[in-house]
Amino acid sequence: MTTRTLTVLLADLVGSSAHVVTIPQDQAVSYLHDALLPIQQAVENHTGTIIKFTGDGYLATFDSAGQALRAAEEIRNHFLRQKHTPAGVSLDGVRVVLNTADITVEDNDILGDGVAIIARLEKSVPTNQVYVTQAVREVADDAEFTFEPVSEMRPRGWHRSVMIYQLVSVETSFIDPSVYLMITDLHGLITHGEALAAADMHRWMLAWGNLHREAVSGLKGRVRQFIADMALVTFSGADDAVQGALNLLALADIYNRDRTDLPPIHFKTAIANGDLILSPTGIVGRLVNRTFDLLNASPRGSVCIDSIVYRQLHAYRSRFRPVQLAPEKDHPLDEVYQLIKPGKPSDTSETGV
Repeated sequence: MTTRTLTVLLADLVGSSAHVVTIPQDQAVSYLHDALLPIQQAVENHTGTIIKFTGDGYLATFDSAGQALRAAEEIRNHFLRQKHTPAGVSLDGVRVVLNTADITVEDNDILGDGVAIIARLEKSVPTNQVYVTQAVREVADDAEFTFEPVSEMRPRGWHRSVMIYQLVSVETSFIDPSVYLMITDLHGLITHGEALAAADMHRWMLAWGNLHREAVSGLKGRVRQFIADMALVTFSGADDAVQGALNLLALADIYNRDRTDLPPIHFKTAIANGDLILSPTGIVGRLVNRTFDLLNASPRGSVCIDSIVYRQLHAYRSRFRPVQLAPEKDHPLDEVYQLIKPGKPSDTSETGV
C-alpha cells in the first residue's frame, strides 16, 4: 500500500443504460466497446492509467494534472463531434470529473476521499462537460487551460463543501489531419443475404464487425463507422494501418477454419492517407471518396494502398508491389501498391475488376 499525489479522472457515458436495455445482449457488448473506446484511447494518449471499468465508463489516474485535463478535453471533443457509434447507435454524451489529491494505491486499485468525491460529483456534471475541483484548478497551467467557477458543492454525505470549476471548451476542430483510412468490403453480402435466415445473417454481420474491433486492439486505430458490409477504420500511422489489415486477414482465416455454421468471410481492403472531416453522423470528405475509389478498383481479396501510405511505411514496404488498376467512373488513381500474398509473384501488374 502506497500513497501518491495523483489526478483522478472519472468519465461516464450518459444514457447508456437506456440504450443497452433496448438492444440484444450481443449488440450491447459491441455498443459499450465502441462507445467507451475513445475514452480508453484518450487516457492512453496522455500517459494515464486506467484503474477500473465502472460499468459505463472508466476511472483513471495521471501523474500530471495537465495530462489529465488534455485527456478530458479529448474525450469531450469526441462526444461533441460524434453522435453515433460505428454501428449507428445513438450516443447521448459523456460526463467527466477530475480531482487532484493524495491517493492510496493498493493492489491495482485506488482508495481514499480523493477518489470518493469525484464519484459523488459525477451526476452533477452536465452532458459533455468537464468539472474539476479547486485542487486541479490550483495546479493547472493558466496559460493552457481556462476555467469558469460553477459553485461550491457539498456532495451527498460529504463532510464539507468543495469549490467546483468547469473546464472551458476550446473550439472543437472537425478536421482530423493526416489520417490513415482503411475501408474494407465484405464479399457475398447479396448472395448470402438471399440464402441465410435473418438470425444467421445477423450473426454473420456481427462476426464481421467484431473481427474489426479485435484487429485494431492494441493499435492506434479506431473503428469509425459500419456501412452495410463495409467498415471504415482510422489509424494514426501507416504501419499500424497495414498491421490492422494483416490482423484482419489472420482473424478471418481463423474464423473461416473454426466457424463452419456461418458463411466464410472474404473481403478486400483499401488504405489511403489524408485529412478526414468529422460530422455528427460519420466521416466524410475527399479522403473517404478517394479511399472508396481505390477500394472499388481493387481486385477481390486484395489489400491495396495509395502512394502516400506506401512512402510512410517502415516495417511493411517490402510486402507491397506496384500495380495498375482501372479506375471506375473516370476517377484517376495515383500510384497504387498491392499486398504480396504468399505464393504470388512480386514483379507483375494486375488490373482491378
